[in-house]
Amino acid sequence: MNPAGCLVISPQHDIPLLRQVRDSLFVSQRQLYDLLVLSGLSCRRDVFDRRLRRLVRTDNINRLPAVAWQASPVYSIAPRGLMELESQGEFSIAFHSGTRRMPSRHQLYHALELNQIRIALARTAQLVGWESEIEIAATNMVSPSPYQKDYDAVVKLSVEGRTTDFALEYERSLKSASRYAKIKAALEGERKVSSVVYLAASSDLMLALLYQLTPVSIPIAFATASSFREQGLATSVSIDASGRSFPLSSFLKYASSLQGG
Repeated sequence: MNPAGCLVISPQHDIPLLRQVRDSLFVSQRQLYDLLVLSGLSCRRDVFDRRLRRLVRTDNINRLPAVAWQASPVYSIAPRGLMELESQGEFSIAFHSGTRRMPSRHQLYHALELNQIRIALARTAQLVGWESEIEIAATNMVSPSPYQKDYDAVVKLSVEGRTTDFALEYERSLKSASRYAKIKAALEGERKVSSVVYLAASSDLMLALLYQLTPVSIPIAFATASSFREQGLATSVSIDASGRSFPLSSFLKYASSLQGG
């Protein structure tokens, strides 16, 4: 606080924290700290906790009542926090202080699980870049060559010394067949990434996704989120109904070679 009692937002510390909360939609306290540290914005845990409490107290961040993720409180960005970001040049055309509808609670656990997937990727030390759904949606609003859908993330990894990218989707529940038909049609036209990886909440859901979305022209792989969190790029992924499986790293290398060729 400054002498007049007004909050002073730190561009070096508060803005990255607010941006991470915004782009995550929902994030637990532990996840938020891990994501900032893994992004190179390390600080002592007690300093981080004080900064977060201060941003909650000043209505820049909302703490969700009666919600926890692995015993950790859960947060979302508040309109005032969006305005602070925008005052520092961090405006998102897809999610800003004038947005009428804030993220819905039905997105809560999807967002929290996606955070876990990102943290698992970052801990492999092979994560080069992570474009969030909000960033992808903004790109799709203005780009002359947009992605074919608003993916959960677009990921860049370093695999055996080569950078490769892929669209990441996390599925918690099964959509209708007509919805998957539209998604499949969109994937047929995807040229902006080299492949698509679907991580599912269960093995049954993974198989249902595989049958709904294959065959398709873009390289596509399927695995469970739990196996990915445990095994990372060594995760065994399925690519079609034949039952064949490959390590995720091999799949990504193959898909990247097709794009490069």
